[in-house]
Amino acid sequence: MGERALMGGSDPAAANREPAGRLFVRTRWMSALLALALVACGGGDQKAPVSAFSGRVQDWTAEILRDSPELAARAGVSEAIAGSYRDRLSDRSIAADELRRTAALRRLVEIRGFDRAALSPAEARTYSILASQFADAAAVADFRYGDFHPLDGARPYVLDQQESAFIELPDFLDVRHPIANLADAEAYLRRLQATAVAIDAETARARRDAGDGTVPPDFIIDRTLALLDQGIAAPVGARVYLTSLRRKLDALWPAPAEGQPLSADRRRANALYQRAEQIVGGRIVPAEQRAAAYLRSLRAQASHDAGVWRLPDGAAYYAALLRFNTTTALTPDQIHAIGLNRVRSLNADADIALRRIGLTEGSVGQRLAQLTADPRYAYPDTDEGRAQLIADARARIDAIMSRANQWFGRLPRAKLDVRRVPRAAEAASAGAYYEAPSLDGSQPGVYYINLRSLSEMTRIDLPTQDFHEGAPGHHFQTALAQEQTELPLLRRLMSFPAYSEGWALYAEQLADENGLYENDHIGRIGYLRWQLWRAARLVVDTGLHAKRWSREQAIEYLAATTGDALPVIVTEVERYAASPGQACAYELGRREIARLRDEARRARGTAFELRAFHDVVLLSGEVPLPVLDEIVTGWVAQRTGR
Repeated sequence: MGERALMGGSDPAAANREPAGRLFVRTRWMSALLALALVACGGGDQKAPVSAFSGRVQDWTAEILRDSPELAARAGVSEAIAGSYRDRLSDRSIAADELRRTAALRRLVEIRGFDRAALSPAEARTYSILASQFADAAAVADFRYGDFHPLDGARPYVLDQQESAFIELPDFLDVRHPIANLADAEAYLRRLQATAVAIDAETARARRDAGDGTVPPDFIIDRTLALLDQGIAAPVGARVYLTSLRRKLDALWPAPAEGQPLSADRRRANALYQRAEQIVGGRIVPAEQRAAAYLRSLRAQASHDAGVWRLPDGAAYYAALLRFNTTTALTPDQIHAIGLNRVRSLNADADIALRRIGLTEGSVGQRLAQLTADPRYAYPDTDEGRAQLIADARARIDAIMSRANQWFGRLPRAKLDVRRVPRAAEAASAGAYYEAPSLDGSQPGVYYINLRSLSEMTRIDLPTQDFHEGAPGHHFQTALAQEQTELPLLRRLMSFPAYSEGWALYAEQLADENGLYENDHIGRIGYLRWQLWRAARLVVDTGLHAKRWSREQAIEYLAATTGDALPVIVTEVERYAASPGQACAYELGRREIARLRDEARRARGTAFELRAFHDVVLLSGEVPLPVLDEIVTGWVAQRTGR
């Protein structure tokens, strides 16, 4: 994570660009909190006992898990750690949001009360990782608008097309709320009631933020409204909340054969379902209607400007988000330049690959667009085509797993499943994503593929996506990190996008280097396009949020660079507008992992072993990039005797 805004590495120029009045208010609030926390710790110059550190890490872990029942459920942690959470959802109210931010700032002060030099080597490593993450989280928490989570970072708009409660919670309840008995079913209904509360709470926070000058761009409002309206218009019984409940109740208490009487359990199941219908129709749908009505009333105030530069302290906010997501101190200008240089280099490689299949006329982007439109590489946009695509992805992952021990000393124990993105979430979801296995082993890792339109998911791009999201990408990195049970739980829950997304992008490169596209010229062109996408993201994300690019300018640049389908490009640009900085993590992380490998190879010479390097990178869990540098450099020095 390099130099930190709150750890002596802030950029004075960035601070000077902030409006003076706003800077004073924000810094005064933070300074007052830090002063109070120092008093509570007994003074900043008093070091806590070394033996207290591991216990404090456990306290922070429990605090974060108790605040986020969804995180506790996804991780599968025990209620002894996270408290009773099986019938709860996160509190999304204004008051809870303020407490969440205050806690992030307090944790930074508390960790600074420990003397790193007095800790054991293992504790010192954990200290470095947590101090870095706590500093970045505190820097983002200090901007009191949008959404904030201490482990996941922040986004500027509470109501958006990606992560709002009305989008996240149906899938969460479907996937992460098992029903094995009556108590589980009753807990599901309590979570349905909490869902309506969560939607209203987010609407209230969005209203508060708009009053302070934080209004989403018009296209984000339009996209979010379309998703809300789609849900509101659907028959209540067709909503995921109820189709999921019906499926789980039917599995637990099957319906009787025709003509047979209902059992007591089946009558109970029917009664539970009827109560759930009343909650969805009588509480959740009205909450969604209120959110939609509010966004319609807000639409007239929205501008078309896409970047956060127009928000209060927008330049400083973007710098904090970049630091959180990339764990570097790189400026927007530096990141923009890195992206442009990488695009130029990849264009040269793509030109050669395209010429090899006879595409010689036009720019690289134009030829990639020509390839994308070629029906030979499309799956039929039918149920059969979708089934074939999923089957192809599973077969490719099985093939990778059969060869993975050539490149990795340790393979994940957790299984990997391939599933379709839930239909209710398809419209606004990315093309694919990965969900981690639960820590208790009850849930596998899941690679989700968006099948909304198979024109967006071709045979050109699918192989590289499989390597990125599945194996040896996110699944290897995430599952192996979770399986390091000697690490503190908080480290196994913590995510650093530059590390995790950087690894997944490096995994694509690894597949290419080891001949996995050897007999697939089209798939290799897809690989180069995926690499182009990640380089172009550096250009577009900084363009939108620091250089004041318009949405249309970003779309035009990505279309010219990647030649991808326009709906894919539009969804991606709107994603970058809603999640500033996150898209920069991929290429910056890949770049660092590849650099460390090259340096280790030079230092070790013929003694370098790729399997050992990968184990060193993966078996310490997710870490900031500077800590990864320390880990690899220490391993090289130990092996070379330096």
